[in-house]
Amino acid sequence: MDQLEEIKRKVDIVELINSYIPLKKSGRNFKALCPFHSEKTPSFMVSPERQIWHCFGGCGEGGDIFKFLMKIENLDFGEAVRQLAQKAGVKLTQYQPSEGEKNKQLLYEINHLAAEFYHFLLTEHILGKRALDYVLGRGIKKESLKLFKIGFAPDSWRSLQAFLVRKKGYKVEDLERVGLVIKTQRGDFYDRFRQRLMFPLKDHHGNIRGFAGRLLDSQAKEAKYINTPETLIYHKSDLLYGLLEAKDEIKKQDQVVLVEGELDMISSFQAGVKNVLAIKGTALTEAQVKLISRFTQKIILALDQDLAGDQAARRGIEMAENQGMMIRVVETKQGKDPDEIAQKNPKLWQELVKKAAPVYDYLMDSAFARFDGQTIEGKRKISEELIPILAKITNEIVCDHYVRQLSQRLKIGEEAIFKEIEKSKANQGQAGSGQALFGQKLTETKEKSKQEAIEEYLLSLAFQSGQWDLLRKRKIVSLIKTYRFVRILELLKDYFQHYQKPQSDRFAQKLEPELLETFNHLYLTDLGDLLEDEDEFQKEFSKILLRLEKIDLLKNLGEISDKIKSLEKEKEISGENQKVLEKYHQDFRDLSARLKDFTKEE
Repeated sequence: MDQLEEIKRKVDIVELINSYIPLKKSGRNFKALCPFHSEKTPSFMVSPERQIWHCFGGCGEGGDIFKFLMKIENLDFGEAVRQLAQKAGVKLTQYQPSEGEKNKQLLYEINHLAAEFYHFLLTEHILGKRALDYVLGRGIKKESLKLFKIGFAPDSWRSLQAFLVRKKGYKVEDLERVGLVIKTQRGDFYDRFRQRLMFPLKDHHGNIRGFAGRLLDSQAKEAKYINTPETLIYHKSDLLYGLLEAKDEIKKQDQVVLVEGELDMISSFQAGVKNVLAIKGTALTEAQVKLISRFTQKIILALDQDLAGDQAARRGIEMAENQGMMIRVVETKQGKDPDEIAQKNPKLWQELVKKAAPVYDYLMDSAFARFDGQTIEGKRKISEELIPILAKITNEIVCDHYVRQLSQRLKIGEEAIFKEIEKSKANQGQAGSGQALFGQKLTETKEKSKQEAIEEYLLSLAFQSGQWDLLRKRKIVSLIKTYRFVRILELLKDYFQHYQKPQSDRFAQKLEPELLETFNHLYLTDLGDLLEDEDEFQKEFSKILLRLEKIDLLKNLGEISDKIKSLEKEKEISGENQKVLEKYHQDFRDLSARLKDFTKEE
């Protein structure tokens, strides 16, 4: 057994996937809402026997434990192998990482050492004393400095280079690739971060992907914050600051508080609201929403800016809602930002989070606070702001609730509001009520023929029940017409010449890749509790077999009817053809009688 197979044997796919999304037992399989696309009806199936998963909905993704971890964590194959090997307790000796994986590991190492360098300067070196006084003066505790590995980049052009290149032996070109230095036109390099408080940007595994540097001097003309540029390992839209430290609390409380910046997040964490993350701005990205959904479906927004006037923030809200998130908003009038409120009055911050209002209540209150709902001009401005928002609510009951509220507050009829909503939908290209927020099209799938679908279901019943002998019966073999199913039955016949007991792993080894995919799909068909009751199973199997026989009969009747019509078109029918024609007529009568019997049996 190679090491990949050993890992697959030791890591249970149900346990792994259930740690990311809640799985529900469905017969001998498990199902859930797919984590890779938005859906309301579960189409994501997991087979414990075959140790595979597949989405039968919009995205059509599927695979084994490695593919799942790669997809949900956005990992390379090698990274997924290493993580699962560690989980399984398998010491990798055979697997060789690719050049791309080695490159990533090198950049992670460089960032880790850079974070250690910055942290040492802040907490242990005289160069960082002013920065340490500043951050402690902002109310950030020493425990937080250590937990979040906060550091200081000195006012020096090449201090980091001296540490990483001269002392640690890394190439300056690799420092450039990870975004820590900048190359001049002359070809030399200087440190990107200087005279800044440094926040390592970690993923939820603890890898340092990049840095955010905050100026200490508020009067300086440079940007207050600068981040690592986009690199092989850092993509700003993918990260949420504080996830490594807060993920357990988020799961425990089943909700997350989203703030803008690093200091907002740390101050909230210190104030006892530990289920908090910083989104590094006001707008949620699609990648961030997907990442959050793995820990909770409930979001509390606590952003500095008024959401109603922030188009990017509103797009993020729409995206989150489209993913099934429940969203509430914290009113932060008591301070300029969550950092200040949490520092000055931790109990008030906790109370504000508890009292967070549903997002549409917040947006409506905000509009009425800024515009006079008693005047014509005010009504126009309020409606212009709120109608496009209401038009994007996909739940009709929720939409109706807020239309009624708006009607009462503006003192106008609901019909007028609904008409404006329809106009807005048309302008947004969303006239179809069932269409997704961003006009997303469902993935088009090739329609299976009725016969193919019934054959697939019949084979699923036999394979999943372990009653493979049923598929050796001559009648069943003769009724299966789809080529890939025919090939599986041919190989199954060969299998039983060597083995007596059904064993899916052993049989799978006999299948070429295309047939293996088909075989795996047979184990992912949702049969519910049908296999738990032998009598119910036998009834279902017999019923499906009858349907296949009926389809076969109808096909034969059609073929014979065509032959009869062809012969009857001849002007003169010879004696020999007359006998053939009579035989066709008799066959047609016999098959028709058999068809009537089928109808009675059904």
